Amino acid sequence: DGFVTSYFLKAGFVVGLEPSYRSLEVARRKGPKGNVQFVCADARFIPLRSDSVDKVTVLEVLEHLPVESQQMVCREVDRVLKKGGVLVVTVPYKEEIVYIRCIHCGKLTPLWGHLHSMDEEKVSKLLPPSYVLVAKAHFINLEFILTLGVFHRLPFILWLIINNLFEIIKKGYWILLKYKKC
Repeated sequence: DGFVTSYFLKAGFVVGLEPSYRSLEVARRKGPKGNVQFVCADARFIPLRSDSVDKVTVLEVLEHLPVESQQMVCREVDRVLKKGGVLVVTVPYKEEIVYIRCIHCGKLTPLWGHLHSMDEEKVSKLLPPSYVLVAKAHFINLEFILTLGVFHRLPFILWLIINNLFEIIKKGYWILLKYKKC
């Protein structure tokens, strides 16, 4: 819905990629206005010039993709990201993949569509050696937070403080990894 995109507008012009046309329309309608462009595209084929982007985020994507597609996304990110650029990745942290039986075909299928349990080592192995992990943070279950509409109105720094209080109670469900392309 453009919620995350609004945090990046302070950095300048933002391009939001979304493979689902319906989701893209929601983002265009509800999301931020101004220096943002929402593009219907697949992250395996980013429609941007090589070395044209200062920062890239890959949020809640890699765990859904087969390994070959994960590698394609990481190659595309590397292609468009400038040297010295920043890559931020979020994935569920060491998630236990749960399978349920599909009501349509009867086959076991992963709940939430998560094909992989991820951690910083698995994400780092997908990236070229020129990427250096510079920061990481654990977060509680973001879906829970986002369903509580009050968090949308809080300044991001306050949201992080609340998250850190939850972190004391339970290790984070999500991990955010920040890389620099050297």
